[in-house]
Amino acid sequence: MDTYPTTPQMAFAQFVRQAVDDAREEHGWTVGDIAHHTGVSRSTLFRWLAGDWQRYPELAKVRSLCATLGLSIAAAIRPLAMPNAVVTPHVLAEVEADMGTIRRRLLDDTVSAADKRRIRELLRRLAGRDLPVEGAPPSTTGSGAVPPSPSRTSASRR
Repeated sequence: MDTYPTTPQMAFAQFVRQAVDDAREEHGWTVGDIAHHTGVSRSTLFRWLAGDWQRYPELAKVRSLCATLGLSIAAAIRPLAMPNAVVTPHVLAEVEADMGTIRRRLLDDTVSAADKRRIRELLRRLAGRDLPVEGAPPSTTGSGAVPPSPSRTSASRR
């Protein structure tokens, strides 16, 4: 039975578990391979997977994991920003920088309408608001089908 994570440790463990599963599926990597490619030790990865930590994960290690696996740092920080979690101004500035980049792409005349539509669709999925984008063609996922999870698509890793 799946339950909503109740602590930052459980929520972050769920994020890391998904990242490891995706790396296994996409690259055939084990936790040891991920450790090798990210520079985050196996023991740290296993602690994160188990939710076995008292102090928040080091941002440099989380950033390395995300950069290597093509994940958004904001997606990694989100599970940690639960009630009673400490979010530093540096982390908030980084999230704002990511959002600024997205805004600039959406306002850039050199970015195609199709790319802008895909960005908006992805943002809506990430926000849990799977709403159609104005002017977008109907979904090709089939009647009543749920679109693939953003974490499982290669397009979301760009």
